[in-house]
Amino acid sequence: MTSTTMVSTKGLRTLCLVLIALGLLAAGAALYRRAHAEAANRAVELVADYNEVVALSGQEGVLPNKVMKSLQGVGVTAVALQEETLNNMEREGRITFVARPNFADGHHQASWQPNDAIFEVDTTDMATNMFIQDGLSRVYPKENLVAEAPFRVVVRGNRDFVADLGLGLDGSKVGLIQAMGLRVIPRLRGGAGVTARSLSLSLAQVGDVLGNPLTTPSSTMFVDKNTGKPAPSAPRADSVVVFDGDTIPGYRDLIDPDLVNALNQNHLIYGAVEFGKQKGDEELGKALKGHLVRVHSITLAELGTLTPNQVVQRFCLAVKDRNIRVLFMHLPPVASADPLQHATDFAGAIAKELHKEGYVTSDKKPARPFAEISVPKPLLALIFAGAGAALLLWVLVILPAALPVWWVRVGYLLVGILLAKSVALPFLVKFTWLGVAGFGLAAAIGFPLLGLTYAYRAVDRLAKQRPAHALWDGIVTLLVTTGITLLGGLSIAGMMSDTRYLVKVSQFVGVKATLAVPLVLFAVLIMADAVALVGESWPDYVRRTREKMRAFLAQPLYVWGVIVALVALVAVGLALARSGNDSGVGVSTSELHFRAVLERFLIARPRTKEFLFGHPLFLFAMAAASRGKRPLAMALLLGAVIGQADVLNTYCHAHTPIVLSLLRSVNGLWLGILIGAGLLLLFGYRGAKQA
Repeated sequence: MTSTTMVSTKGLRTLCLVLIALGLLAAGAALYRRAHAEAANRAVELVADYNEVVALSGQEGVLPNKVMKSLQGVGVTAVALQEETLNNMEREGRITFVARPNFADGHHQASWQPNDAIFEVDTTDMATNMFIQDGLSRVYPKENLVAEAPFRVVVRGNRDFVADLGLGLDGSKVGLIQAMGLRVIPRLRGGAGVTARSLSLSLAQVGDVLGNPLTTPSSTMFVDKNTGKPAPSAPRADSVVVFDGDTIPGYRDLIDPDLVNALNQNHLIYGAVEFGKQKGDEELGKALKGHLVRVHSITLAELGTLTPNQVVQRFCLAVKDRNIRVLFMHLPPVASADPLQHATDFAGAIAKELHKEGYVTSDKKPARPFAEISVPKPLLALIFAGAGAALLLWVLVILPAALPVWWVRVGYLLVGILLAKSVALPFLVKFTWLGVAGFGLAAAIGFPLLGLTYAYRAVDRLAKQRPAHALWDGIVTLLVTTGITLLGGLSIAGMMSDTRYLVKVSQFVGVKATLAVPLVLFAVLIMADAVALVGESWPDYVRRTREKMRAFLAQPLYVWGVIVALVALVAVGLALARSGNDSGVGVSTSELHFRAVLERFLIARPRTKEFLFGHPLFLFAMAAASRGKRPLAMALLLGAVIGQADVLNTYCHAHTPIVLSLLRSVNGLWLGILIGAGLLLLFGYRGAKQA
């Protein structure tokens, strides 16, 4: 057998199909577990801010507990409470602290010097004094502290620095919130200037005061107004905590294992603030292996630019679309004759919308992390193999059915390498992410191009046959093409059926490539007319594609062609810029309104690039082919690639529930068909013109 001997690729193609089928079955099993975990986690924490509650009570002239009771009645489940600082306590009038020009003998540490910076903190009661001493001793060197009788603490050091240190949660405030039947969401001081000791002690104080606020040094007895007895302490349960500032405590040095251990030991759940961009957030999320909850908040500055309805829709979309489980709700800064009623209406509208979507806000069902799930290694190996086989199958599909023997041998060698990597990477835990990135990209290229190659051949068939019912043929072709692309999306989603992907601790790193690479490869395919004809031999295929490519490259440049190319590049560039897990391109107000309408009526808003551009262009391509306009059909089909790539791109965002992603694809498909077919009929298209 010589090197020019032709061998059928049927066996190799069959092997690829078997691997793809096994991979899709494995992906289905992984997605079933993921869908179950997503469906089981429906509890959402709706959180008000304690300082805003106190401010509102002042406006209304009522006690804070009445405000909290009113908010609880409409669905608020928790109150966010900031860790105390000397600055905050001074603002509340609970302490005074001033610089001391010198110190008296007997009231300082032996190491202090006369020219040291010293200030004194004065309180009016023993409980507050004990709280300050206890808090400072955790986060500040004890040799810089001196207690002076009866209610004074003398501190050596920079006043501004010490005044901003977190001293812990105030037990009396915690007791007040819990007595109202609400949970406490601690807001702890961020920052990098902590030690392993201070980190551990500070979180222990938070855990203790949440479990039993009345026995902590900070507590003054809170008496139930109705019974006259001390309010009962809350049972020790896991509590969500968030960190203020731009840096997670212990960033770089103490996150793993110190902060992780301290959180777990004190029944605390890390609340990762979406878009917070805190240093250390990613590291802490990975160290916790996704055992966290995601928090969404709208700043007061941004809140002033949005209507109440827009705020409600944004909060609900965060929960439904991005697995957010804690909503930190600033009360809207809007002038009103009845501020409390306005606040309760606002909170009630958010809770009502969440309930309508099937989520729960209840004092009996706190927000919790997703159940820990991961893809079993054998299943992950099969998914990897199927994704790689899809890319190889596409190469085989566009080539003639018989190839030189050495090509076929290389094909089998590639399958062997593919299987070896597919098996090895899931067991090399540190490199599993690389497998998801590499094989995910293979699926993102292979499956859409398989579908588009089917459409490519449909263009040739329609151009020759000119069927009377070409519109229906075009719709069927779109359904088949999108179905093949969808299999690729499900393959990628199956790879990412892991808790860390659900809460965005880990992300698919090739989102933009899933849009760009299929577009470029399909453009080259069209330029070279590189899809093999039925029965075409290998030498004829090589000769024909070379001639087509030379002819394309030899075409003269026209001004209109350059303009069209530039417009196309800008459009593609904008599409790429708007894609990704964190797009840097903003969305206009009109588009936000349009999205909100779609979200309200369709439950899952389809992607704009699919139903407004990609799918209609696909039908226009089939219509042009049925009229014998093959070059125009291919140009339109190239534009339709962005719709197929966007279908797959939907499943690269694992923090979106899989059922919602499927519904989004279905909505995009039927809506795109409706728009495309409607436009064709509007312009008078009824089918092929018969000769």
